[in-house]
Order: sequence, then structure tokens, then C-alpha cells
Amino acid sequence: MSSIESKLALLKKHLESAAFLVGKEGAEKDVHSEVIQSLIIVSELEGLSTKQAEPILNKVADINEVEKVNRRLRLWAKRQNQINSRILNAFLKLKRSGLTVITESDLRGEFLEEKSFDSNFLQMKIIAEKNHGKVFDQYGEIISIWRPVADGVNEYESIVFGGD
Repeated sequence: MSSIESKLALLKKHLESAAFLVGKEGAEKDVHSEVIQSLIIVSELEGLSTKQAEPILNKVADINEVEKVNRRLRLWAKRQNQINSRILNAFLKLKRSGLTVITESDLRGEFLEEKSFDSNFLQMKIIAEKNHGKVFDQYGEIISIWRPVADGVNEYESIVFGGD
């Protein structure tokens, strides 16, 4: 029996007990106890269902984000002056230059005069409703292309840099 099923069975037992006690004279404290126990179980069930739903919601968010990024990559390829295009291009140039590990410092070094680098780069590392599109993952100082959009970024790279 799963954790949810066992908690539902326990909840049913407490509610049945409370229902039986309601008609019994002088059982107010027992009814109160059974109702409190039931509410605790409901709270635990809510926690379990939320934990189990999170991976599904995250997968849906990831799918939506990948679709958004792929749409934006097509636009960025046509609009090379946009900061998003310039940040991605700088990353790809560093990679194409032979760097196997690219750090935030490496990328930031390409934008010494750009005041909006930090805010725009941040928007390219998160999943949010109004972000620019998650393109990068960052682990400490190391930056990489977010795996779910790697194919789209490869296509973008071939459009922007050609077949070389």
C-alpha cells in the first residue's frame, strides 16, 4: 500500500470514528480529537501530492521553455544586435576558440562596456514567465548550454556562424 493510500485509509478511520461519536452524549473531546487527527492527515496528504506533482509540473515548464527558446533563437539569428544574441554569440565564439570550460568571467570579459550584461545574462539562466529564454546552465563559475535547448543552439550556431 502506498503512503497516500495508507494515509487515506487512516483518514477514513478517523472520520468514521468522529461521525459515530457526534451522536454520543459527552463525546465532544473525542470528536474534537478525531477531527484534529483528520486535519493533520489531510495536511500530510497535501504535502505528498505536491511533492509528487512537482516533477510533472517541472517537465511541463521545461517543455514550454524549450519551445519558447527555439522560437527566440530563430528571432535572435535575424537580430544580431540584440543583447541576447550578442551574449550567446560571445559564448559560442569562446567555445569555437577552443575553450573547453567557459566561465562567467570569460563571458563577462566580452562585455566590459555593457551595463546590462548582468540582468540579461541572468534572464538567460532561469525559467520564468517573462525571461528571455533559458539558454545557459551555471554550476559555480562554469557556464554551459542548457541541455534541452542544445539542438536549437546548434542550429542557431550554424545559421549565425555558417558551416565553418
